[in-house]
Amino acid sequence: MAHLDESQLSTKRRIRINRLKRFIVAFGVVLAAIPLVLCVFLGIRLHRMSGELEATEEEKAALKEQMTTLANTSEIPDTSASADALSGNPNRIIDYDVAEDSGMMQDAASVDGQTHVYLTFDDGPSPNTAAILDLLEEYDVKATFFVVGNTDAYAKDIYRRIVDEGHSIGIHSFSHRYQEIYASEEAFLTDFYMLSDYVYDITGARPTICRLPGGSSNTVSNLDIPELIKDLNRQGIRCYDWNISGRDAEGNDLSSEEIARNVLEGVDRFQTAIVLLHDSGDKKATVEALRIVLDGLRERENVVIEPVTADTPIILHIAMDTDA
Repeated sequence: MAHLDESQLSTKRRIRINRLKRFIVAFGVVLAAIPLVLCVFLGIRLHRMSGELEATEEEKAALKEQMTTLANTSEIPDTSASADALSGNPNRIIDYDVAEDSGMMQDAASVDGQTHVYLTFDDGPSPNTAAILDLLEEYDVKATFFVVGNTDAYAKDIYRRIVDEGHSIGIHSFSHRYQEIYASEEAFLTDFYMLSDYVYDITGARPTICRLPGGSSNTVSNLDIPELIKDLNRQGIRCYDWNISGRDAEGNDLSSEEIARNVLEGVDRFQTAIVLLHDSGDKKATVEALRIVLDGLRERENVVIEPVTADTPIILHIAMDTDA
């Protein structure tokens, strides 16, 4: 009986040992499988992330290419032209030389007897914007920049610099693609607030002024421009055209002296002088002209140079009724 008990005990011990062996083997298999499963999971995740990153890089490259070619694809020459010439290039703006009885706001009387000059720059930021900011700092002058969307690192620094140095920043458009922006009011506002949010995220300042691409008198828009301006006004946005152009967007490679002369001769005609210049990447002559302009304005008596603000009289190329 004792021998049987010992035999049974030995059998039970072997069963327990075998179970323990099987458990150890199974545990070892599980431990070996975990790294394999993790590797597979991480490999799949890495592949997906690589695809997402590649798509993001492609989008960034496409946007960078778009902004690099902005001046060539959507630069708007502001030259006087016949209706036939304008119909041949629907993106061109009308040269602004308005008759007094046209109903368009081309000037605003000065309440202090001084000529108020507003230097405005469209289509930046670019490296030329930095050079312009340097000049404005040297002359202790504030200006206004109607910007487009540029995602380069240096452009973000320039957006911040515009605001930090006390200049006014306004919306021009994010893409500056006229046919797309003016296809519908929804398209316009989508582009508008894309840039507004972008500038706010970078600078902490929400722009409250704008310049419509091509001005309010552009010939490419399918929109009711007066109604669009009213809608923007209702949202706290004031729109500004210009009554003086340096004509630096004509495409005729004007010299800095010619650009400066256009500006200074124009200033002598108005009490409220809103000057159109451009600071896109191909406007080196504009940078050179700016020093001549600033020197010329210094020589004139009763001239005040200031940025566009909520108190600036609105200058528009089109007639607007008073109904809001």
